[in-house]
Amino acid sequence: MFYQAVKSDIVSHLSYIAASKGEALVIDPRRDCDIYLEIAQNLGVSIKDIFETHRNEDYVIGSIELSKLTGAKIHHGPASPGNMEK
Repeated sequence: MFYQAVKSDIVSHLSYIAASKGEALVIDPRRDCDIYLEIAQNLGVSIKDIFETHRNEDYVIGSIELSKLTGAKIHHGPASPGNMEK
């Protein structure tokens, strides 16, 4: 089992990557996704899942970009009632 926090230098943002048995997941990825690809390649794993733990208006999240690069599925909780898309 592998687990690592990834701290962004420009904004106050932490994301995480975890891996086991050839697969990895990323939690709240930053927009600059190269770090996750590099870590996954060094570990010899494939990123399969991306989790968004909360709404992220304070920075641009990289879930869509990382999903396009890896084919990983994006998971997120339901929107809060005051912020639901119409």
